[in-house]
Amino acid sequence: MKSWGTALLLLVMTALGWAMYAVTRPDGNSATDEKARQVADRIAYPVGADGNAYARSALVGNTDPKYFAVIGITDSPANDPEKVRVTLLFRVYDPGTSEDPPSFRFWERNPVTACYRADFTYYGVTKGGPDRIRCPQDARPITPPPVQLKGVPTTYPEAFKTILGELPPTTTKDDVLAALRAKLPPMPVDERTKLPWAEPRLDAVVENGAIGIVASGGGSCLTGVRLADGTVAAWYPPRVQTQPGEYGCSGQSALQLYGTPPPK
Repeated sequence: MKSWGTALLLLVMTALGWAMYAVTRPDGNSATDEKARQVADRIAYPVGADGNAYARSALVGNTDPKYFAVIGITDSPANDPEKVRVTLLFRVYDPGTSEDPPSFRFWERNPVTACYRADFTYYGVTKGGPDRIRCPQDARPITPPPVQLKGVPTTYPEAFKTILGELPPTTTKDDVLAALRAKLPPMPVDERTKLPWAEPRLDAVVENGAIGIVASGGGSCLTGVRLADGTVAAWYPPRVQTQPGEYGCSGQSALQLYGTPPPK
């Protein structure tokens, strides 16, 4: 009898535990859980540059904030690929049967608004996520800023040649970079977003009277040189030469690539 009593007590305690869990667990149902999981899995790859990139991906195909919204974005930069680098909060609305015509309601299912936290490492959403959370008070849908276009403007090659030609015979890397930043044309404005393009990365090297410069962005690498004999040139090397593992895209590689024919 004692063992039966113990078993009955454990059964009651387990039932009470599940009941308490059901009462205290944040709102949600299998439909909202599945929606949050699908979004988190979909946006895990390719790896986003920051929280805004993950949020933009999450909103692709989810244009009505009534049913899905990003309500929180937190960046946690980390070098360790297993550490959390981005946290998003989602809000998911399941209308249940409330939006079905009465003639199609074979049973009633109440509407549910659920919120979730999704933590992302380099490898994707953390195990078990996204997790239900209580919806923050006064949470509002967040629209992340649009992506700035990246690239090298078409005005840069001629500007490279002009700037290189105007540099004094003796100069330093810092002087070259300062001249580039001061005299390069302004970035174009994206017609769609009304934002200027992202500034390209600049690099320079001064070596034995020769100068090598580059501007890189959006997969493009513009190189320029002024040789010791006064020769000035600006060109786009083939990508096969500027990719990682080859010459790369740097002021040094600009000098190395001048006169180097691309591989056949």
